[in-house]
Amino acid sequence: MIFAAVFHDDTEQRIYVDVEDHPVHIGRRPDTGSGGPGVPFLIPWGDRVINRNHSVARREGDCLVVERVTVDTDSPRSAPNPFYSNAPSEHRLKLEDPLRLSPGDSFVIGAQGRTSFFWLHSIDDLERLLSGNGAHSEPRHREFQRNESAEVDYDQVAELDEYSMRFQLKLLQSELPEKVLTGWTEEEELFVRASDFLQSALPGQKGVSVAFVALRADDPAEPFEVLHANTSSRADFRPSRTLLLQIIKEKPSAALRPHIWSSEENFAALSGRSFVGQIDWVIALPLSSPGDEESLYQDARGRPVYLYVETRQASNASARVFVPFLRLISSLISSLVSARQKQRVQDQMSAYFSPALRRHLKEGDEEALKLTTAECTVLFCDRRASSRVLEKAISDEEILETLRDNQAFVSEVSQIVFDHDGVITDFAGDGVLALWGWPASAGSVSNHALQAVDTAEFIAQRLANRLEHDEELNASLAAFRIGISTGRIAVGKTGTEQQMHISCFGSVVNFGSRLEGLGKQFHVPVLLSEETANLLKGEGKRVRELCYMKPAGFEKGYPVYELVLPREYGGSGATPEHITTYEQALGHFLQRQWTRCRELLAELPAEDAPARWLARQADYFLANEPPDGWAGEIVSLTK
Repeated sequence: MIFAAVFHDDTEQRIYVDVEDHPVHIGRRPDTGSGGPGVPFLIPWGDRVINRNHSVARREGDCLVVERVTVDTDSPRSAPNPFYSNAPSEHRLKLEDPLRLSPGDSFVIGAQGRTSFFWLHSIDDLERLLSGNGAHSEPRHREFQRNESAEVDYDQVAELDEYSMRFQLKLLQSELPEKVLTGWTEEEELFVRASDFLQSALPGQKGVSVAFVALRADDPAEPFEVLHANTSSRADFRPSRTLLLQIIKEKPSAALRPHIWSSEENFAALSGRSFVGQIDWVIALPLSSPGDEESLYQDARGRPVYLYVETRQASNASARVFVPFLRLISSLISSLVSARQKQRVQDQMSAYFSPALRRHLKEGDEEALKLTTAECTVLFCDRRASSRVLEKAISDEEILETLRDNQAFVSEVSQIVFDHDGVITDFAGDGVLALWGWPASAGSVSNHALQAVDTAEFIAQRLANRLEHDEELNASLAAFRIGISTGRIAVGKTGTEQQMHISCFGSVVNFGSRLEGLGKQFHVPVLLSEETANLLKGEGKRVRELCYMKPAGFEKGYPVYELVLPREYGGSGATPEHITTYEQALGHFLQRQWTRCRELLAELPAEDAPARWLARQADYFLANEPPDGWAGEIVSLTK
């Protein structure tokens, strides 16, 4: 004959023993010495309804007599839980003690017990019983699933006793502000402070361990990361992978509610291998700010963050009574880290966006900044001849003075960009890279090319007092060069979690940079791409096509246009008539009519620098005829 036990939540977990003459001692840690020699029948799955030393079974012929261990009336220990019929919990009947079993009989310990005991002829009898759900595991399993997903308002629970309420109120008033809420600089420090505080903040609870964890659904083998160092928890403390996986697998609608597991209700969950010892209860609360639009806090990597609390020496108070207090702490922490995260984003955005654009963008909305492709206009602005001036500086003071002057130049240009709702994506020494047309929520202006050109004109006007006389050219030149290009680019947030950066990529960006450099050859402050120039038609801007240029690093040539600015701004000051004459000359140039091109250019003012440049190109090709298939492009070897 065999005596067997089967765990309801997992019928693969079972134990049995052949019963002969020696008594069988039943319990979670049975004491074989208290009832004479015998066989220990240890329940390994942590069914806490079964006492450590619960009962003793003795064989009498084909019957088995099971009797609970007697407890001294003066002992503080409670009597072992009674025997009940082996049925679903709602239909169980209390059985007599001692209990006399005939072959095929079974029982459970406790009205909510999760273990069935059987007295059988052989192990084959047990297999036949289990195949017919003799352990009643399936009905209870369904009941457990319903309870786990049910909506419970944990803020409407029985209150703690008056002492405990006063204790927690004192903590909130006197210790929480000083120990947790103030003086922290990084999120990890705040989490450490809060976990240390909570380990001593639950009245009557001992063995409390606390962690703030980020859940990651993409890695079932390691579904969470503890976000701070373990400063005062037990050395063996580690949040349960099994329990946290349950949260990850739930529907999104359940993410904001508290999750509670207690030894009285969730035996299987709290007896797995992820625990060292016995857990009385576990609470996992999402970090979420209260309000009509409650939202789950996510860390910098987009992972939901939970407050995880467990205790191993709980008082008789239910875990649920601590939920309001823990929810208050988690909401305070969530509000603090959310505000810090939003402020960090705002601080980083201030380097790229104007105050008006930052207000227009949703506060802290990083979604709008994700890397994407967009139709944009980019503007490169660089200070003319700044490197040469810096090379001539000899003393430290001269070097620092030059750098301070360059910094003032960059600051002034940046402010003008911001004033025109532009986005600054990069600073390179004394240069600025700005763009318009992104992010999508940044405004309703459709002609981003016009915004960029308006910005260039305003820069020229603002820096008109910085004109620099070039003795070789005998002309006053602008203190800057600008290249503007329009088209589709890749743009968005790049960089690390600690340091956000706005970057843009693509041939349109590269061409804008080349246009800025080509300004050296034409001695005009602003050059445009053909796409930009086309978008200015009807906007009252004066532009002229200068040439067909193949920039360094490009496979083919592209039209290059000048934004004509007044001479007092450092521009060519070309009149509409001059523009017509120049573009006629350019037409002859592209048709290899070098002489006629030179004749028309000779009609333009001597101070027209682009006209002098094209005349030199015509002279070169007059002496060096281009090869067959030449499309009119002029190759630039400099970037």
